[in-house]
Amino acid sequence: MKVALVQMNPTVGAVAANAANIVQFARDAATAGAAVAIFPEMALSGYPPDDLALRPRFMDAVMAELEKLAADLPADLLVVVGTPLREGEQLFNAAALYHGGRQVGGARKIQLAKYGAFDERRIFTPGTTPLIHEFGGLRWAIQIGEDSWWPERTPQAAGLKGKCDAVLHLAASPYCRDGELERERMACSAAAAAGAPLLCVNLVGGQDELVFDGCSAAVDPERGIVARAGLFREGVLIAELASAGTGWALVPGTVAERPAAMAVVYEALAVGLRDYVNKNNFPGVIIALSGGLDSALVAAIAVDALGPERVFGMTLPSAITSQETFADALDLAQRLGIPCLEIPIAPAVEALCKSTRKACADVKWAEPLPNHLVTENLQARVRGVLAMALSNCYGYMVLATGNKSEMSTGYTTLYGDMCGGFALIKDVFKTTVFELAHWRNRQSEVIPPSTIARPPSAELKPDQRDSDSLPPYDVLDPILERYVERQMRVADIVADGFDEQTVRKVVRLVDRSEYKRRQAAPGVNITPKAFGRDRRLPITNGFRE
Repeated sequence: MKVALVQMNPTVGAVAANAANIVQFARDAATAGAAVAIFPEMALSGYPPDDLALRPRFMDAVMAELEKLAADLPADLLVVVGTPLREGEQLFNAAALYHGGRQVGGARKIQLAKYGAFDERRIFTPGTTPLIHEFGGLRWAIQIGEDSWWPERTPQAAGLKGKCDAVLHLAASPYCRDGELERERMACSAAAAAGAPLLCVNLVGGQDELVFDGCSAAVDPERGIVARAGLFREGVLIAELASAGTGWALVPGTVAERPAAMAVVYEALAVGLRDYVNKNNFPGVIIALSGGLDSALVAAIAVDALGPERVFGMTLPSAITSQETFADALDLAQRLGIPCLEIPIAPAVEALCKSTRKACADVKWAEPLPNHLVTENLQARVRGVLAMALSNCYGYMVLATGNKSEMSTGYTTLYGDMCGGFALIKDVFKTTVFELAHWRNRQSEVIPPSTIARPPSAELKPDQRDSDSLPPYDVLDPILERYVERQMRVADIVADGFDEQTVRKVVRLVDRSEYKRRQAAPGVNITPKAFGRDRRLPITNGFRE
C-alpha cells in the first residue's frame, strides 16, 4: 500500500488557497497510486495561527472549507488533513480524515505545544486518546505534533504497541540548526516504541520568524529512516507498506541527501526571507550596503531568494566612510547584478549636529554625558531615515542587517541600523556570518574578498573597529552561545576557560539591551533560543548574577 507524505507550504489565514493546494496535492497523490495521503499539522490554516484561531469569523471560514473538502478530494483516497477544529465552544488542534466523499473521522492533539510566546494551551483544548482508524485492512494511529514524540513521551508511543499497524504523524516542527537530526532520532525512537512503521510529514516554508524545513520521513521500527523528502521544498514523497508476516513493513524508498551544514542554514534564511516578502506582497527589498560583511551577506541571500530584479541597493557614505568600504559596496552590487543608489549623508549629519548644538547651547537642566555617541548615532539614524524614505517611495521593504552578536550586546543603534521591516540575520552570530560568507563564495564569488578580510567596523568614527567596544568575535560568540543559548551561569562559563571580567561584561551587555531587542524587526529563527518569539527578558530587570 502506497502512502503519500505531502510537504506543503501554507500561508497562515489563507484558508481557501490552502484548501485548493490540499486538493491539488491529493490528486497528485492519487495519480501516483497512493491509497493514503497525509498532510502536515495545521495544513489548512497554516501554523501557528496564534490568536487568529480565536476569531469566530476565521473559524467560520475553516469549518466551511472542511465541509467543502469532503466533496473535492479524490473519493478513493484516504486523506488526513491537519486543521484547527471547532466543536461547540472548544477549539482543537486536529486532523480531519476523508474518504468516499465524506469526513470519516477526526483526531485531536493530546500534547499541546508551547513555542516561546505561542502557547497552544491558551487556545486549544487537548485531546484525550489517540485515534486508531481502520482502512485498507490496516489499523492507522493518527498523531499530531508532540504526541508520543519527545523522549519523555515515549511511553505514549509504547502504548500503541500491538494496537496499530502504522502511525501517521502530522508535524509542524520549526527549523533550528541541526534540529532535523534530532527530529529523526525522536522519530526512530517513537517508531521503535510503537513497534510499527511511522510516517511523519512536516510543513515547509516561512511564517513570520519561523521556517519549517520539511524533511518528512518514513521510519521503520527496526531499520530507521527508509525514505526521506528534501529540505525546504514542497512535494509528495511516496512511501510503500508491504505485508511482512503478521505485520507490515516499509519498503526502502528515496532518501534525500542531507546538504552541508552551512548550505542548510543559508537555505533556511533564503526561504524565510522569500516567504516573508511574497506572503506579505512586497515587490522587493532595499538594503543599505555599507561595504561591510553583514550587509553583503544579507544582499547575497536576498538576491538568491528573490532574484536581482527584486533587490535594490543603496550606499550612504559619510565623512568617515573609507574609500575601501565604499568601493566594496559598489563592487558587491555589480557582482550581484543589482542597482545601487549613492546618497552621501555628510550634509544631513552636519545640519543635524549644528541644529542640536544650537538648541542645546542654553541648556541648564542637565550636563552632557561623557563620551556620548550623538554624532555616531546620528549617522546611523540619517541612514535609517533615508532607507525608509526610499521604502515609502517605491514600496520595497527595508532589510535590517544586524547580526545576533550585535543584537545580544546592544551594539546597534535604535532607529538607525535597526531600521527595517525584516532583520534577516538577527539570529546569526557573527562567526556564523563569516562561515556563511565563505560558503556562499565557494558556490560563486559574489562577496568581495576584501569585505570578508577587513576587520569588522561600524565605521562611525575614524579608525573604529568592533573590537574597540566588544571582545573579538571568536571570544564573544562562544560566551554568548553559552549564556544566551544554553543559559549557563557566569561561574560555569568562566570554568570553561573564559576570562571572568570579559564574561561579566558580556552578560551585563546582554541583560541591559532587551529594550533594544524588543523594538527590533522580526527575522528568521535558526537557533532554539532566538530573541523575539522564543526568548524575552523583562526590560526593567534588577537581577544581576
